[in-house]
Amino acid sequence: MKFRSLRRRMGLIEKDLRCILQLGFGFMLLFSAFNSQGFIEVSLQPRARLRRTVSYSMLMMPTRTKAVALFNKLEIIFSLAIIYLTFTFSNLLAPAVISVISSKWAMVIGALMYCLFMLGFLFLSAPVLYTLSALAGFGAAMIWTGQGTYLTACSRADTIARNSGILWAMTQSCFIFGGLFLFCISFMGSVLTSVKLMYSSFAGVSFIGGVALALLPISLDWDESVADDGGSDVDVVDGRISFQTRPVRGVVTPRAVVSWKDEFYNTLRVASTRRMLLLAVTFIYTGTEMTFYTGVYSACLAAFERLKDNGFIIAYNALAVGIGEVSGGLAFGIFAKRSVAYGRNPIILLGTVIHLLAFFLIFLNIPMEAPLHRTDAEGYIEPNYAIAIFSGFLLGFADSCWSTQIFSLLGSLYSINSSNAFALYKFYQSLAACASFYYGSLLLLHWQLLILAISAVLAAVCFFPVEWEAAAMAIPPPIYS
Repeated sequence: MKFRSLRRRMGLIEKDLRCILQLGFGFMLLFSAFNSQGFIEVSLQPRARLRRTVSYSMLMMPTRTKAVALFNKLEIIFSLAIIYLTFTFSNLLAPAVISVISSKWAMVIGALMYCLFMLGFLFLSAPVLYTLSALAGFGAAMIWTGQGTYLTACSRADTIARNSGILWAMTQSCFIFGGLFLFCISFMGSVLTSVKLMYSSFAGVSFIGGVALALLPISLDWDESVADDGGSDVDVVDGRISFQTRPVRGVVTPRAVVSWKDEFYNTLRVASTRRMLLLAVTFIYTGTEMTFYTGVYSACLAAFERLKDNGFIIAYNALAVGIGEVSGGLAFGIFAKRSVAYGRNPIILLGTVIHLLAFFLIFLNIPMEAPLHRTDAEGYIEPNYAIAIFSGFLLGFADSCWSTQIFSLLGSLYSINSSNAFALYKFYQSLAACASFYYGSLLLLHWQLLILAISAVLAAVCFFPVEWEAAAMAIPPPIYS
């Protein structure tokens, strides 16, 4: 009996890892297509003499190429506003949708929304653009909240850190593929003349990613694996879910079925807790720095003429960011057992220090007016190409420090109401991205870096007590504690 239970448990552990790898593969394909297309606009910007980038890549969304010359500037900005608006507030509805159709099918629906958005550029018209922009924003909320919920469902207390690192590394490898794609189009510019072929290819790759998500199992049967060992008890008392479980089991599926209305109210209640209010500061910072490394910094490099770049600076930066993201995710995934022994705070502290170092190097190397327009001015040091690329690597590595630990913390601390927690994470993150996108085209670089530096310190200070509280708890908390 004991041997059969052990063998069943080992089989589930292997299935656990297989699900994470398949989930990461689907996201890698999906966002490799979107980010590759999104990078095109940044690379074409200097030639088009645009004032600054207006990029969907801040939400890991696709942007526009020469095809969008058929849209005027107001239509493009309106489309972007629709995406931000729907993405931000759809996060509050995502847990209710997930409670009805499951996190797997929520991700599949989100992937289909992305595909439709890409295919919509084959039929260029403002009404189509606006409609698909709303669908893309809704799909973004479904796929990102679904990812966090599915990650939690496929993880145990002793694997959540490993799974978070592996999943993040695979997802962010899209930056590497995007950078390689930029090199290709730099040497084969004629590919841009076939808009239909390009967008059809991107949509095809993202569709394959959606198929990979559709082939995921809806859930892992953890209950059978622990039935011989005593299992766990889940009770609903006065509308609150409480449970007791052994520490080896990190995932608990409540027996009570919650309606979509109750799920929406649960999200609001979770948002009002002290723990989530502290984490909200951390989430807001991740949105601000995400906007910086995916949009503002790339635009600064493209506008910095003293670097004497031959047109490859955006590609090199994309590769550097991607290598930083992937190396951080793999490091925290492979060495998860060692890092868990010391808690998440040292990794957050490491990410904070590296971010501050990156901000300082950028402050020295990039002229202050670079976010606003093209410039041949200098920073405080002689323009240095290597420092510019190395700063991109530091931004990527530090971002992986923050993101992997946030995923790991939410997955372990909110094992029951994970969809509510991840939805709030993306809500605050996208809300901050909206604000930083707005001031990113108005403020000089040194003011933006100052905001980022102060926010990084505040985010770390707010993260630490939540991690201390999580480490002190033997079992996950009730929903509304």
